[in-house]
Amino acid sequence: MKKIIIFPILFFVMFFATKTYSQCGSLLDICHGKLDNARFLKSWPIQLPEQERGEALPQVSFKMPLSSGNTYKIFACSAEELPGKVIISIRNHNEDLVITSYLVEEKRHLPLIMFPVAMSGIYTFSFYFEDGKEGCAVGVVSSEK
Repeated sequence: MKKIIIFPILFFVMFFATKTYSQCGSLLDICHGKLDNARFLKSWPIQLPEQERGEALPQVSFKMPLSSGNTYKIFACSAEELPGKVIISIRNHNEDLVITSYLVEEKRHLPLIMFPVAMSGIYTFSFYFEDGKEGCAVGVVSSEK
């Protein structure tokens, strides 16, 4: 009897878990296809749950060295199947916000950030989803040739 109950449960869990992760996995190819003539440097897969009431906004951060005199093309691709629209925020070594992909005053997302770096250093790339919604995305950093 236990086998009869366990098999459908395992099938259900594996089917839906694979479906969610495969949707996120296909974003890598889609996002890398938007590089055009830029030189690929780094990409990060991002999958975050919906913000729980009273909890901090779910986000992930990565550090990356950027060199002065270079212009970096930074963008992300969000999964259309999930409600979250990704936002990228970049901070310098002092944790000052340098640039973001969301214009608060206009409530508008920028499809990409062209970031000319004036000062070399380690920059923090933070990814989170608008209004704390559940989301899946891939963030990409490239440099202009």
